[in-house]
Amino acid sequence: MVEDNIKEILLIRLQDLGYHLIRVKIISVNGRKTLQIMAERITDRGMDIADCTFLSRQISAFLDVEDPITSAYTLEVSSGGLARPLTSLDDYEYFKETKVKITLKETYLGKKSHKGFLKGLDKQGSIVLETEENEMKINFSEIDKSNIDLNWAIENKNTQLKNQKII
Repeated sequence: MVEDNIKEILLIRLQDLGYHLIRVKIISVNGRKTLQIMAERITDRGMDIADCTFLSRQISAFLDVEDPITSAYTLEVSSGGLARPLTSLDDYEYFKETKVKITLKETYLGKKSHKGFLKGLDKQGSIVLETEENEMKINFSEIDKSNIDLNWAIENKNTQLKNQKII
């Protein structure tokens, strides 16, 4: 798969530059391909426009050499945003006490999507999610996709800003 090949090309190179690769995705709209790269600084998990510009240039150079996409495409480099996807086991530990939405590959307890607060990883490496109904233990391989809950992230950010008397 092309996305996996690109991820392999960029993973170590971005780490060497001080960035963590969050996600690689190719989308096609009306026959136009866009390569979306989500990344963040390793030091503080932040990402601003200067980082995006810098990484865009670096990634373009890497991909020009490797040439994993044979047709024309547009490159987009961004942060994970407030509803950041969780793409590695480390994310589930780092974002402990954060409200997330996890969509499973298979139905569990009558549904695929579950919202709750992350409690990190247990001793067996399972992701612990505390929902309103119960505590779930989920294997990483069972997850189709997972994101920080956008509404929670917005409320939490507004609360932090109020506490800092910024707004």
